[in-house]
Amino acid sequence: MLAEEFGYQVTSLPAAELTAALRPEVERARDEIAQKQRDLPSTGKVLTISFIGSCIIGIVSKQWGAFLSFLFTTLILGALIGSAVGTLKRKAAKLEEISSAVLTSPWQAWPCRVDAIPGNQTRRLLLLDPQGEAVRQFLAPAMPHETWIGLTDGRGLIWFAGDMRFTGITALPGGNSIFWVHPVDTPAPQPAPSTDRQRLIEEELTRRAVTYVFDEWL
Repeated sequence: MLAEEFGYQVTSLPAAELTAALRPEVERARDEIAQKQRDLPSTGKVLTISFIGSCIIGIVSKQWGAFLSFLFTTLILGALIGSAVGTLKRKAAKLEEISSAVLTSPWQAWPCRVDAIPGNQTRRLLLLDPQGEAVRQFLAPAMPHETWIGLTDGRGLIWFAGDMRFTGITALPGGNSIFWVHPVDTPAPQPAPSTDRQRLIEEELTRRAVTYVFDEWL
């Protein structure tokens, strides 16, 4: 585990056993995808109803051009629905894999840097090594506002649970302000170098991550 390689503290028990709010957050994400799947109509049902409707239009109006046009539109609609259904199934399967990692992995203590993305409420979360270099980059589309404004010069200490190659969950020390983070799909520009003051903050955060005692919070 990367955190251990840097000497950062890791809990001996899974995060879900230590933080009661973690499992409900995972279940909420599962429910969101399940609801989207329920809201999508069945492709077969849409095609059947639309085909019957096309036939009725053609017979009643005797305008077979309109019938063919309507039928073509129906096939396109069916293809789009089928694609959406497939996408949601893949997302659901991926979430199950991610959820398993989140619920069974420990909390890791990490010094971090958070940058704003111009014109976007999503934040960029950088996990820092002891030298202050970013070793992992994530996007945090739903970081709580109080977490963002509570950071000192965008620096802080966070807990991470999950597989760092994929989506994970982060929280403030104590398991508060839980939010999901997602890996950056494309290489992000290198962040601006830290100022001397910010580097001092990062060094203090590194010391805290190394000497951190989770028992004080859990």
